[in-house]
Amino acid sequence: MKVRKLALSILALALVGGATAGASEAVQYFKGKQVRVEVNGKPIDGGGLQIDGEIYLPVRALTGTLQALIRSDADGLHIDKPNAHLLVLMTRPKNASTPLAGKLNLTTYEFSVLVQVDNMRTNVHSTKVAIFDPAGEVMDEQVVLNESNEIRKEFMYITNPFKIHFRSAGDYKVRFYIKQSKDSDYELISEKAIVAEKE
Repeated sequence: MKVRKLALSILALALVGGATAGASEAVQYFKGKQVRVEVNGKPIDGGGLQIDGEIYLPVRALTGTLQALIRSDADGLHIDKPNAHLLVLMTRPKNASTPLAGKLNLTTYEFSVLVQVDNMRTNVHSTKVAIFDPAGEVMDEQVVLNESNEIRKEFMYITNPFKIHFRSAGDYKVRFYIKQSKDSDYELISEKAIVAEKE
């Protein structure tokens, strides 16, 4: 039984790292089954494995869904969930820095994004704000480096203005990412939708 538990632990660690090779062999060996995993109606890449009534999930696939920072070290797995708030401030065509409210028409808008973050427990190499169209394509993005390389428990900044042409109706996404180190990936921390519709 100890060997089985050890093997399950190794499988769980492989899932944490996002490894999918050999998953079908693991399912057969442990007499488990692959299961579909959804969060807010959207499936998680790779799904999960159900073995002995427990479901094992690839944690990396949940990063964007959890909107958290995930890191592993010799002590184990750490999931940090900072509080991040995004406020879209319109600068044009209204010519005033007013918060975005309601739906937008299909035209060009200029706006900045106010980013406010607290409850940080990890280092921040850099942050990124990106704008996505309804098809999921990046329209524009801005990166801000943390020059001090210190852990800041809270911070706030306003991006330079984005000039975005809303060509088609649908949900445009403003996404805020944090990169923990120079060699790590950007991880999604917060998201805000901007709805554009035809007049």
